[in-house]
Amino acid sequence: MARLGRLGFLGLAIVFHVIYVLSIFDVYFRSPIVSGMRAFSVDSPKAPAKRLVLYVGDGLRADKAFQWFPDPSPSDNDTTALEPRPLAPFLRSKVLHDGTFGVSHTRVPTESRPGHVALIAGLYEDVSAVTTGWKLNPVNFDSVFNRSRHTWQWGSPDILPMFSAGAIPGRVTDDTYGAEFEDFSKDATELDYYVFDHVKQLFKGAEADAALNARLREDKVVFFLHLLGLDTTGHSYRPYSKEYLHNIKVVDQGVQEITKVVEDFYGDDETAFVFTADHGMSDWGSHGDGHPDNTRTPLVAWGAGVAKPKTVPGGKAPGHDDGFSHDWQLDHVQRHDVAQADIAILMANLAGLEYPVNSVGEVPLSFLAADDEQKAKAMLVNARQILEMYHVKEVQKSAQVLRYKPYGRFASANQTIERRLEHIEGIIDNGNYELAIARSDELIQLGLQGLRYLQTYDWLFLRTLVTLGYVGWIAFAFTTAVDAFVLDGSVDATRTTMSIVSFGSILVALYSFLLVQSSPLTYYLYASFPVMFWEEVIVRRRALVEGKNKLFAKFSQQDVVKLALYVGAYLAILEVMVQSYYYREIYSICYIVGAAWPALYGTDFISDNILLCATWALGCLSMSIFTFLPAIKTEDATMIMLGGGLMLVLGMLYIAFEKGLLSASVAKKEGLAAPKADGISRSILGVQHQHSGTMADTAPPAEPAPSPAPAAEPAPESPAEKEKEEKEKEEKEEKEKEEMEKEKVKEEKEKEEKEKVEKGKEEKGEENVENEKEAKEPVVKTAAEKDHAEGGKAAKEKVEPAAPPALETEVKKVTVVTQAADLTPQPIPEHEPAPNVFVIPAASTAPGIVVIQPTPVTTPAATEIKADPLASKIIPTATSQKATLPSVTGASAPSTTIETTTVKPALKTPEKKSITIIPQASTGTMKTGGTSASQSTTVDHGDTHSLRPKSHRLVSPFRRHWARFMQFFHRKSLSSLGIPFLHALQPNKHYLHRLVVIFLAFAPTFIILTISYEGLFYLAITITLVSWVRLEHRIYQRFSSAPARDPTKPRALALSDARICLFFLFLLQSAFFSAGNISSISSFSLDAVYRLIPIFDPFSQGALLVLKILAPFALVSANLGILTKRLQLRSGSLFAVVMGIGDYLTLRFFWEVRDEGSWLDIGESITTFVIASLLCVFVAALEALSEVFTKGIEF
Repeated sequence: MARLGRLGFLGLAIVFHVIYVLSIFDVYFRSPIVSGMRAFSVDSPKAPAKRLVLYVGDGLRADKAFQWFPDPSPSDNDTTALEPRPLAPFLRSKVLHDGTFGVSHTRVPTESRPGHVALIAGLYEDVSAVTTGWKLNPVNFDSVFNRSRHTWQWGSPDILPMFSAGAIPGRVTDDTYGAEFEDFSKDATELDYYVFDHVKQLFKGAEADAALNARLREDKVVFFLHLLGLDTTGHSYRPYSKEYLHNIKVVDQGVQEITKVVEDFYGDDETAFVFTADHGMSDWGSHGDGHPDNTRTPLVAWGAGVAKPKTVPGGKAPGHDDGFSHDWQLDHVQRHDVAQADIAILMANLAGLEYPVNSVGEVPLSFLAADDEQKAKAMLVNARQILEMYHVKEVQKSAQVLRYKPYGRFASANQTIERRLEHIEGIIDNGNYELAIARSDELIQLGLQGLRYLQTYDWLFLRTLVTLGYVGWIAFAFTTAVDAFVLDGSVDATRTTMSIVSFGSILVALYSFLLVQSSPLTYYLYASFPVMFWEEVIVRRRALVEGKNKLFAKFSQQDVVKLALYVGAYLAILEVMVQSYYYREIYSICYIVGAAWPALYGTDFISDNILLCATWALGCLSMSIFTFLPAIKTEDATMIMLGGGLMLVLGMLYIAFEKGLLSASVAKKEGLAAPKADGISRSILGVQHQHSGTMADTAPPAEPAPSPAPAAEPAPESPAEKEKEEKEKEEKEEKEKEEMEKEKVKEEKEKEEKEKVEKGKEEKGEENVENEKEAKEPVVKTAAEKDHAEGGKAAKEKVEPAAPPALETEVKKVTVVTQAADLTPQPIPEHEPAPNVFVIPAASTAPGIVVIQPTPVTTPAATEIKADPLASKIIPTATSQKATLPSVTGASAPSTTIETTTVKPALKTPEKKSITIIPQASTGTMKTGGTSASQSTTVDHGDTHSLRPKSHRLVSPFRRHWARFMQFFHRKSLSSLGIPFLHALQPNKHYLHRLVVIFLAFAPTFIILTISYEGLFYLAITITLVSWVRLEHRIYQRFSSAPARDPTKPRALALSDARICLFFLFLLQSAFFSAGNISSISSFSLDAVYRLIPIFDPFSQGALLVLKILAPFALVSANLGILTKRLQLRSGSLFAVVMGIGDYLTLRFFWEVRDEGSWLDIGESITTFVIASLLCVFVAALEALSEVFTKGIEF
């Protein structure tokens, strides 16, 4: 390989690490899916059940499903609301009286796609499946649905197509809502209500559709209800919130209603029901890793074929020994835990279906209401199905490898699979069913072990290749650093014919071996890199010898001993970095020790640089705090405001004292040119600072400000004024009566339209009817509709046009004036939760046209910016009213009125805090009620006791302007990243100025995406990095022993530069771990991103998260680039060394990857390797980025 240039080296580094990061999936986590197996089913004259209903509460934790809580959404007259009670009473009744329950244990990654695949197909996909997590599976695996006669499924568009696309055409029928429904800012229970409503419509439609009725009454039919509301609510509010707990109530009631619908439709008691979840939810509202809160989910089965509960009255039943269910008050009922893949086999057995051919689950016999003979047969079929998969995989493997070695337990002649199966059949024929069950279970375990043997057959070969590749890269990186940055490329490679033939022969042999075994393309790449790297190291061995002689030219025997100690300390610090992936508190200890680092250079050095050393110590001690703080954060308005405010202050101080700071650097003889006039640069810097200030101002305040003092009482009015007011009052009352009459006529028309819509349901599909309902102006149908019909008119006549009463959960009649007006402001009552406040400037364009432009403001009520301004959920039970706005003085302009209905909740339904709209006028503001002004929507559930809230959505102009508002944030963030490039118009070449520019460039983005102390961390690491750069330069100036040379030419690398590389690697790792850890990446919280993207979009949301994580890396990169130039080194020299030593961590983590043991350990082992490997990729990318940051700087 020819000598690579700087860019060539960086490109090779990126390609190598990206390819090798995939190696763990080839080595440890290859897909278990194979095809060509025969299917087996239990031979029985009649299946336990004719049909199966599967409920999956996406994101439901096992403990929350069974624990007792106070009512999260009580009615107004509920005096027992604070008393704990089960939130899922229907499911609990099935546990106590009708079925079997337990805990289903999932595997990593705890995401929706792998979880559903395990539930319905019975197989655990390889971990790499999460990279396609929300897409269709590229491999058509078998599933319970594919084995059914027909399956109807309702739910998310992300999950359902996985099973319908891979099934036999026409076998599965989907009914999904649109992707836009998955909005984290809206009431997620609507997702569940959609499913429940459409299931009811199916069975109701079957009453008039004979063909559909006949299909529903066939055997081997499956119904799948995917309930996504809990997952969405958990992400938005956390699983301990009242919103999440309320959603459990909604799901339980919905399951109860659907169960009754199904039982009433069939009336034969031949339906089996299974309720479970795909994964749980951590306390931080996330999932993905192996935390027990994510891996433990509820499992309740009842109905035909399911065993009744086994109870121990007054005692403790088996299954509760782990203490997990101690507070469920179910200790007297036996708990049966299963692996998640076992549920697929359970469902197939209950419905009399063939077992999915890819399943690795085992029949949970404790859930079956069957005799011992049927259980023994079920276990034997289970063993046949797993051994069939082993047989097919063995045939495929033996055809690929040169000298195949079969699994030892099946190798002997009297221990073959056929002999073992025949033996078990004989035991069943003899009636010894318990022994047959035990033998079948033993054979299943052997089959699973055999499958793992085949799965790991190539481990030794692949791990050897990967290890040689990483070690070869480390050697190649050091060789390149010595050749290019120590010897200046003065020693040529000694490539001979023998070396070419030798390494070429090795490569040909490897390729031939892989070709015979039909290995995938990635194996060829794994084999190529070690040969290429080691060949380059061997042919440049002369450069290594010359470099050693140059670096150690003046070493004495004593220096060799010191060097050995330094190398030992160096490796120890690298090992400390390895351990920091598991114990991030290590960084705190390192920073505390590192604060005293300047003391190693003597008291004279400290006294000469006292301010710089103090700044370094301050930065280190500040950084030591963050790794003691929780890595998985919750929103903290105080921290957000403090971080943003300090960034603002830092920018202001620099702008104010810029000239003095730069002049001081010149006075210190730091090698800088005197600062020049920089009017343009200062102006651009001011714009950057304004962006940071704007972002800081939009952050929520720490605490609500005290309520405003009551206004002074007005002076007594004259009799003439009173008479005038009374007259105006009478005129207003007359107008109100006329409006009430018009409203009554309008309601009658709407009632007629509603009757037409109901009739249209029978002629059209429900979807078309819903579209018609949205196109018409709707009417709220309340729980107290009877009272409204009888007394509504009287209530309306009593409404006075006075100022609005104290805030309740109401929707007012809002008048938006199209010209400036004086609106009397209303304080926010203390008892109300502080809603989000946005100013809406009134704009006059043309009569009848209202232009509303939301602008964020900081007020005592602005506590969050994540609430949904487009929808507010309430349950109306009171009579409709109408309230007018305060009097508008001097308002002669036409106005636009948004008609709404005043309602009060029957249940305190959990909902997101709605945006409180404050139309801004010339002299005051006015606010609406606690929910957004909106048009009402007709929702008729037919049940006055339903937990379902009625929806109220804003008119479409609000949607458009809210989108513009979100674009405002995007523009602010993106423009802050683009503005620094304008400094090229008149560049300021001082390094401090350049670092401030970079700091302010990422500050707005960091503020937008922060949820807690990340802003403070960003500030602290900036101070630490700048202090480090200046300290290293002072140390170099004071202690450098380099001979006199031309200052215009770069110097060669020295041994002392190895310390700088180690510091850089440490700071790079700290840039990640000081504000996060492994768990915060593998199961990140959406709080940081769903303000900008409330609709579920994992890739866009993930991209924002990565942007937030990489922002500190850009600072680290820029500082190392500046330090490289300040120390007069060649560009890329330090990066080349870092690329070598950084892969020590990567190689350590590669050998620590696990695919067995606890799923928490497996998940962490994967994540540590991926992060360590990708950090090396970031180093390569950041080296190129640093060249952009430091371009034009002169020293």
